[in-house]
Amino acid sequence: MGLCDHRDTVDRPTSPPERGLLHVWQSGGYREQLSPERVLLSRPVLQTALGENHGLLLSQGGLVYSFGELLWRGLSVPLTAPVLEVSLQERAVVRVAAGGFHCGVVTAQGSVYMWGENTAGQCVAEPCVVGIADSEVVPPAVVQVMDVACGREHSLALSSQNELWAWGSGCQLGLVTKTFPVYRPHKVEHLAGRHVIQVACGAYHSLALVRSLSQPLSSIPKPAEKVKRERRWSSGHSFVADKVEPSVVEEDSHYCPLGVELSDVSTGEVEVLYNEVSLCLQEQSQSLYVESSSSLSDIRVKTTEYRRRSLPGIPSHVKIQIFNIEARDRLPCLDTEVWSWGRGSEGQLGQGDQLARLQPLCIKPLTGEEVIKVAAGSHHSLAITANCQVYSWGSNMCGQLGHINSPVTVPKQAKLSEGIRVWDVSAGQSHSLLLADGDCVQPVLLYCGQQQEPKTEKCDTPQQGYISSIRSGGQTCTLLSDQNIMGFVSAIHELASRERQFYCWLSSVKKVLLTPLQSVNPCLGDPCTRLFFTICDKFAPLHLLIGQHSTALSYFLYDLQSCDVTSLPLITHVDHFLDTFKEYCSSVGDFQVMGGIVIILVTIESILINLCFSLPQLTVDYQCLHQGCGQFESLSSSLLKKKKEAETTCNFWKSYSGKTTEVLRLPHRRVVCESSHRNLTLQNAGRFSNHWFILFNDALVHTQFSTHHIYPLTCLWVKPVTEDDNGLDAIKIICPEENFTLVASTPQEKNKWLQALNQAVDQVLGGGGHGSLPGITAITRTASYTFTGEGRFKDAQYKGHWQAGRVHGRGTMKWPDGRTYTGNFKNGLEDGYGECLIPNKALNEADCYNGHWKDGQIHGFGKYKYATGEVYEGCFFEGQRHGYGMLSSGRLARSSSSVFIGQWFHDKKTGYGVYDDITSGQKYMGLWVDDQRHGNAAVVTQHGLYFEGTFKENKMSGSGLLVSDDDTTFHGEFSDDWTINGKVPGNS
Repeated sequence: MGLCDHRDTVDRPTSPPERGLLHVWQSGGYREQLSPERVLLSRPVLQTALGENHGLLLSQGGLVYSFGELLWRGLSVPLTAPVLEVSLQERAVVRVAAGGFHCGVVTAQGSVYMWGENTAGQCVAEPCVVGIADSEVVPPAVVQVMDVACGREHSLALSSQNELWAWGSGCQLGLVTKTFPVYRPHKVEHLAGRHVIQVACGAYHSLALVRSLSQPLSSIPKPAEKVKRERRWSSGHSFVADKVEPSVVEEDSHYCPLGVELSDVSTGEVEVLYNEVSLCLQEQSQSLYVESSSSLSDIRVKTTEYRRRSLPGIPSHVKIQIFNIEARDRLPCLDTEVWSWGRGSEGQLGQGDQLARLQPLCIKPLTGEEVIKVAAGSHHSLAITANCQVYSWGSNMCGQLGHINSPVTVPKQAKLSEGIRVWDVSAGQSHSLLLADGDCVQPVLLYCGQQQEPKTEKCDTPQQGYISSIRSGGQTCTLLSDQNIMGFVSAIHELASRERQFYCWLSSVKKVLLTPLQSVNPCLGDPCTRLFFTICDKFAPLHLLIGQHSTALSYFLYDLQSCDVTSLPLITHVDHFLDTFKEYCSSVGDFQVMGGIVIILVTIESILINLCFSLPQLTVDYQCLHQGCGQFESLSSSLLKKKKEAETTCNFWKSYSGKTTEVLRLPHRRVVCESSHRNLTLQNAGRFSNHWFILFNDALVHTQFSTHHIYPLTCLWVKPVTEDDNGLDAIKIICPEENFTLVASTPQEKNKWLQALNQAVDQVLGGGGHGSLPGITAITRTASYTFTGEGRFKDAQYKGHWQAGRVHGRGTMKWPDGRTYTGNFKNGLEDGYGECLIPNKALNEADCYNGHWKDGQIHGFGKYKYATGEVYEGCFFEGQRHGYGMLSSGRLARSSSSVFIGQWFHDKKTGYGVYDDITSGQKYMGLWVDDQRHGNAAVVTQHGLYFEGTFKENKMSGSGLLVSDDDTTFHGEFSDDWTINGKVPGNS
């Protein structure tokens, strides 16, 4: 049957599909749309690609169909009966591309197949694999490809390593060669080492979206489960340059500025290009608006398969599992650069002139503009940014740029109608298409370019549904749309639209409010100035996250049929979203408490609910969305509660302003209740005393006249007191250094204070703070506290475990003089195993003890290292060396060192012990009393002398035996060390 089966056209179902609906029309005149009743394929269309006079269709299952003027085969195939490329039927094609007169596809295995006209060395007549090998590695490696783009005489391939390869003819290849055509793909060396995100081919020029070298790659928390599809994106550095060329007013009526909607909006449904194309020329004053946006940090993307453009090309994101591991679990980056090369006679390179470029060159005005996608027409170029702005440059002969000037040699931002946010672009021979958000949920299709007189007859066509992608090539335009199945499609579009709107609003807040205030250093006073800059610091990651999320959602829509809803960043990175919102709202609340302003938080709970309703309840997708909806619902309730608390606290400080309360005013502090509205007093208080209790979220404050006492809730225990004979409604408060009793006016007030106190304590300890019952708080907890009262812990800082107001369990106590104890406590005292450091200022060293304690004293077995260098290892009793132990003095290498092993009594050597004087080589083995040698003993020296006798008060005394090194023995009386006193009875 051959490589192209003319009989194997498409089976047409009896009813049109609900997904992947294809619409086609000619750009130069009245649109000839294929009615959905005449479905081209039995399967939904996933992608389209358009050349000069031909095109490709990719349907589900990886099947590729061709239509149009197939000159290399001598065929003319009508669009109503496209032919199947049989040779690619088993290749699992995931990308299609069409150049001027040739075609290309990418398979799931990363292989490239090309076919068509071969006048410039692009391909052969029938689909054939193009071998790409990297000869710079040893051995040479086969290059796997993620995306391909085609011009009239050249082709570009983007590898899985984000490197660019080119073949064909002309300077648009970007290769260092003078020999054309180039039949074998070569690496574009000028972009070697750069991370190329996307490529696009015009007729004779090329564009590349590249990550900047100045922005390092940064990761965010990874989700619990790996998703099925991944994409790779990159970023650029910050550079903002606005260049405006002189405006030239053109009067030709066939010009059309950028931003003209192709249909009238009569209802909530948008009908685009079903009737005559109505084009008009805007006023010169509306021709151009240039505005730069802020560049953001680099965070790459984890997304799903992505649909590429034909002639313009799109970002690379094919699902090739073994090559995209690095791109998993990332969000899109927004910091990018745009590079161009090739012919520039129409200014399509955007370099400010009409010269050709043999090598890629960065377009400086677009650096820092957060470009997320580029498109190349025959002789003009387009770019869209994360905040939905459009830049265009190049040929403007038919008004395809939306500018008055012709040509435009540097990128210029188009002034769109208010409320129009563009999120997809495509460029053809002499026209441009834009897909944008409008006033309704359905996308709005915009067109600018050449117009012919409309035909008089009109055809009635049904609504095209929700447009997900647009393509242009030659004089032809296509779009793919979906019907709103179970509300899912509309919910996704609404979510993406609101996120883009939110990001544009945040960008305006940053530009109009925060950046100017930061630059003038607002004099709000301390701490408001500091809190304002904290808001700015927290605003930056929020702004970045929303920009990345809105961009990811736009990419999601491009390949809506193949994407898995559980791969949405809102689901996979829910913790990152929650933490970012919480941190920002916390900083806003702190600022508000101190008298600052409030910035509104936009939530997305309702969008997730709509998504849930569009899915069966038993599916995994529903469960994931339902869980995410619940989390964001909880976040919404929590943030609204925090906002109310901040407002209540702000009003409290206004009502009770003064020096006494001003010292209590902290940004993070929130008022819970106070005794002026809930009658509460101190038990046994004086008749004329005035007691005011204020419960904050972090402390209980007792104010009396001009003084106040602060009791941190982390170290506060609440205990209800049973009504005694006096009938008092009492609450006992236990603190580390003080206990007192509060008396409420009524049982109801007592219960309210108990609940408020317990919930506040529970909240500050990390609990939910919602269900605490009166009197039920954490008896045992971990907290930090600084002692202020007199005692052995005065001014000491403790961090560790507590039990009912006392240090109990493991913890660390630090004194101002440098003493530190780390170990176990019991009933407020050191007890058990612990380590203690005691500084010795005289020696500039510290004593160190490791061992057992009891009732606040060293007791039991332990090891004590003294600042002098001595080390005792043995038993202790009530802080003293007592029992069996070993004392080492000095080290072997020093001038004086010794070791004592024996009995101790109340910190002194007493009883039997061995003392080895390592320096002199003398060893004493005998009895001791009060650190002195006293009693029977034996002494051995390094010179071979041996003495056995009696010691008294550290000296030899009485009769004894002395043996010399030559075995000479002396018996006699000794009165001093080694001194024989009196007559020697005998010797041998």
